[in-house]
Amino acid sequence: MNRRSDNHGVRWHYRDALLVWLLPLSYALHILEEWFGGFPEWMALILGSELPRAAFVMINATAMLAMLIAARATIAREKNGWMGIAIATILFVNGIAHILGSLVTRSYSPGLLTSIVLYLPLGQLALMRAWFQAQREMFGRGVITGLVLHAFVVVIAYAASS
Repeated sequence: MNRRSDNHGVRWHYRDALLVWLLPLSYALHILEEWFGGFPEWMALILGSELPRAAFVMINATAMLAMLIAARATIAREKNGWMGIAIATILFVNGIAHILGSLVTRSYSPGLLTSIVLYLPLGQLALMRAWFQAQREMFGRGVITGLVLHAFVVVIAYAASS
């Protein structure tokens, strides 16, 4: 059951095509900031060794493909709305991680700018909309999936840097 009974005509529905496609677009911009800002090398401050650039490309290319597929599925069918919630969760959590990484290392975490300007506002907007518009089970499934996938990527990055 939706938390709000009438979602028709609501701008920025959590499955709104523009909102959903802004998520992978922000991810692409974020990857560019990380690449040119030296994120793979900066990771040594957190993990103890650099993330090989080849691993960075492989992780992000795979994630981008999965995100594009999930975004399309989210827009196409209501039952896939959890996928959009997962994307928003991943971006929101990653944005917070960049802020914390910068604070902990007292340095610029490459990706910080797009985290603050894009990830946090878009992720929060999508999650707030989904909180009010999606079924509770779908919201929970999306958030849990996003948290697990973000953690999985961190583990993969750690393994690749070791």
